[in-house]
Amino acid sequence: MNHVFKWVLLAAMAASVSAVSAHRMHKHKPLALEELPPVCQEYFKRAEMCYRKVGENKALFQSGNTTFLRQSLPAADENQRVKMCEIALHDFPEKVKNLKCE
Repeated sequence: MNHVFKWVLLAAMAASVSAVSAHRMHKHKPLALEELPPVCQEYFKRAEMCYRKVGENKALFQSGNTTFLRQSLPAADENQRVKMCEIALHDFPEKVKNLKCE
């Protein structure tokens, strides 16, 4: 249950960032991996390797969550980016366990 709460919190944070700057969000260019905080880089690299290993069909839901997070980051400030990625990285072992990709 704690895992679900954290993903709901992450989604709520991403949604609030999107809602606050929805009219500006389309103006934000996607961020390159190198432009992201180190914790985000670590999460996205790890997630990409995992999803590639198990295949698109098996990781569709998790991959969608990761894509949503990545698309939300340009509208977030640096502190929000770090927090959102910390939550995602903290919960990643549960994804790994379910996907059996590491």
